[in-house]
Parts: sequence; C-alpha cells; structure tokens
Amino acid sequence: MNAMFQQLAEELVKAREEIRLTPEQVAVKIKMDLKFLLKMESGDFSFLEDLYIKSFLREYAKCVGLLEHTVLQKYKFAKEGKPLEEQQLEKETVKEIHPISFSPKLITDDQLQKTYTHVKKISFTTKQLISIGAGALFVLFILIYWFVIKQGADVIVTERPYEESIQENKERYEEDTVPVDSSLASAVSDSLVLTISSKDSSWLKVIFDNGSLKEYFLYPNSTIEIKALAKFSMTIGNPGAVKFILNNHPLEFKPVMTRRAIIEITKDGITNLDQPQTQKQ
Repeated sequence: MNAMFQQLAEELVKAREEIRLTPEQVAVKIKMDLKFLLKMESGDFSFLEDLYIKSFLREYAKCVGLLEHTVLQKYKFAKEGKPLEEQQLEKETVKEIHPISFSPKLITDDQLQKTYTHVKKISFTTKQLISIGAGALFVLFILIYWFVIKQGADVIVTERPYEESIQENKERYEEDTVPVDSSLASAVSDSLVLTISSKDSSWLKVIFDNGSLKEYFLYPNSTIEIKALAKFSMTIGNPGAVKFILNNHPLEFKPVMTRRAIIEITKDGITNLDQPQTQKQ
C-alpha cells in the first residue's frame, strides 16, 4: 500500500478522533457509505473514480476541521508518490500580512489657519450652490405645472363602446392562436422519463439522444429523474445497486459486471452493451 496514502489516512482518523466523532457519525454527516469511509481511513483510495474521491475528501476535511485545500494537495502528491512537508503546504495557504508604516507630521499654527480659511471658502460656495439649486427647482415646477397640469386639463378622453372592445379582443385572440404542430405532439408523447434509484453509492455517466453528456453521483437510498426523446446511453459504477423505472414501468436489469456496466435504454427496454444478448422490459 502507498505509504503516503497511509499517512494521509492516519491524519484523517486522528482529526476525527480529536473531535470525538465515530466513523458512523462522519458517514451520516457527509452522506457517504460507511464501507467506503472505512476504506478511505484504512488508506485505500481506489474504490471510486478520482472525481468522487476528491469530493469525499473535501467533505471529510470540512467535517473534522482540516483545511480542504491541504488535504486535497496531500492526496494529489500521494498519487504522484511525492513527499510533501506540512510547512510547504502552509506556505501556499497562509499569506504574510505586513503592517503599514507611517510617520506622523506636526501641523503648525500657520498651516492650521490656512486650512480653516480654505474650509470657510468652501462652505460659502456650498451655500451659493444650494441657493442656485433651489431656484432651478422652482423654475422646473413652474414649467411642469404649465405644460403638463394646466395644458393637460383641456384634453377630453373619449370612452370606447364596451361591445367594440370585446369584438377587437376576440379577433386579436383568434389571429394570435397558433395551431399545434402534429410532429411536435408526437415527439412529446414518445419522450422517455427515466427514474433511477440506488440502494448504495453509485455513479452514472449519461449521454442523452447521442448529444449532451451529464454525470451523476447517487448516495445510498437516493433517486433522480432524467428525460430524453428516444435514448439514454450510460456507464454505471456499482450497477448492482441501481434500479430503473421507465415511464412508470419497472425495467429488469441484471448487470454482468459488479463494478461497472455499459447499457442503452430506449422505449423497448435495456440493452446491455457488455454482452450481445438484450434485456427487455
């Protein structure tokens, strides 16, 4: 076993024990399967793909009070077989703060008098600005009154007959109504709604209709729902824990391999690409 992985695992266990948490408590807090957590604490980091190992390490570090960045750095260097001292890690995460130095200067009486005179001039100018602003607001009010209020008083509003308004709205509604495209309705009716539930931790990589790709991680006893028009192509980790319901109909799924499965799901059911035979609904 990699000695660096073993050292990292011992640090995780030590941090957990210092705050008096059991493995079961940490597993519940970070939503991680207990058997995977115990593997990680024993120095075994090969039970899932690297993406999910990093995610678990980040949540574990946060739970036990360790620096997430430091733990992930140690995991990275452990994979590369490089030793890394604690001091080197801290230099990357802690920045030195230098105090701001200044030298006080004495203010003479002459400088104080000049400053006071300058402030008085500024105050006087401010008073003038306030007077000018008040005058401008008064002129603006007169203009608004003359052109908006007084002139607007002579405008006569003619009310349209009620029946005429009703007829115009009816015609506009009929013009704006667009007939439903029959091909679009057919596509919607043929769409696939797939519910995926997992009794244990598992991961999925899904390609929708030979187009976009998304990845999912399922915690124990969790469920997701995905949609496509005609087909899902997916790779599944820990496939024995996964169940499928397609458009409210359960699908029979018997994976050939225990760690990984490659399948395709259409309206006809599941095709297991790990072997030539096909599983139907």
